[in-house]
Amino acid sequence: MTRALARILLVLLVTVPVLDRARAQQSDLQRCLSLPANAGAAVVEYCAGIRAAAGYGMPQNMTLAFQHVLKAAQMGYADAQSMVGDGYRTGYPVAQNLQLAAQWYAKAVAQGSASAAFNLGLMYVDGKGVPKDLGKARQLLQAAANQGNAQAQQALAQLGADGWRDDPGRALQNQAVARYNAGDHAGAAQLFRQAMQAGNVRSTYELGYLYMKGDGVPKDPARAAALFLDAAQKGESGAAWALGLLYETGQGVPDDWGNAAKWYRKSAELGNKLGEAALGRAYEYGVGVPLDLNEAVLWYDKAAAQGDGQAAYFAQYIRNNHGMDGSTYSNEERALMAPYMMQPWYLHAPPTGRVFRSTQDRMNYFRAWAQAAAAYESCLQRHFGALPGTSFTCPAPEPPR
Repeated sequence: MTRALARILLVLLVTVPVLDRARAQQSDLQRCLSLPANAGAAVVEYCAGIRAAAGYGMPQNMTLAFQHVLKAAQMGYADAQSMVGDGYRTGYPVAQNLQLAAQWYAKAVAQGSASAAFNLGLMYVDGKGVPKDLGKARQLLQAAANQGNAQAQQALAQLGADGWRDDPGRALQNQAVARYNAGDHAGAAQLFRQAMQAGNVRSTYELGYLYMKGDGVPKDPARAAALFLDAAQKGESGAAWALGLLYETGQGVPDDWGNAAKWYRKSAELGNKLGEAALGRAYEYGVGVPLDLNEAVLWYDKAAAQGDGQAAYFAQYIRNNHGMDGSTYSNEERALMAPYMMQPWYLHAPPTGRVFRSTQDRMNYFRAWAQAAAAYESCLQRHFGALPGTSFTCPAPEPPR
């Protein structure tokens, strides 16, 4: 299941809010579509905003979505309060107002929101919208980290007595970037290695990327995987994404989609847009997680909010078509299924909830589909032109189990 992924090195990461860990396995939209009849007014209002933001049953409308969520926040719903804080902090889809963002985050924090505690903690570190207060910042970040918020855990590790710690090896990393941009990729690799040895985690990821591509160093996916693992375990979100990609494609590590999804989720929870898009693709195709198009849209939207135009296209495509056509097949699967693509009444994409563990596992699914379809057509051909009154049965193929 590969789509063209842009060749990206030295990605600039932008922190965006993610679902609290306790809510990570199910999207807001999924919960809203299964609301009980006796749901409270605040939850109903919040869900109206979620549907408007997702474009579910209507054109996507972020302004209307914010209006609904704001009303739910005013009614005291913690998730809505945190989301309103996000809107005022980022300036989307309303004008930026850091003071209002802090106020709404504080309301959500009072009700136990980990994502609000994380974002408000960052504001106290930087003195944005609130007075700079490292003690208060640390308290908030710790509260979020205690609930499993990966971004808060990473932030605490980087927070020193006087603010953010200096990144070791940063000067060497900057030199490596300049050398790479000047065209000396081998020289850049040497400097990235020196920066890594000085403790610069980002350079560990970048050196791994060079080994993965064979760019300035001999191509060595196994070496790349080891470097990515080291950096990912230290909280480098880009490395987590790249390690997931190696597990998905079986380069340098076993073809293991469960591990691929694990590392994509780690990257996504750290706010990396590549990880968010990859996790969206995992949910779209069942790569190590239960196939779920609503969840796919959720993560594609997160990546799109950080400027990933391809993710935005995929999210809209699923909204428009719900994924039930050839776009849900890889090139290899499309070739295998080509003779049967014009019979959509009995050939379908894998069902919601289906989990694939490897490339071979998913290909076996489509091979079984193709064999069943071929047997059905063969049965029909054998009875074509049968004498009137002749009875026969050709059971229509069913999705492989």
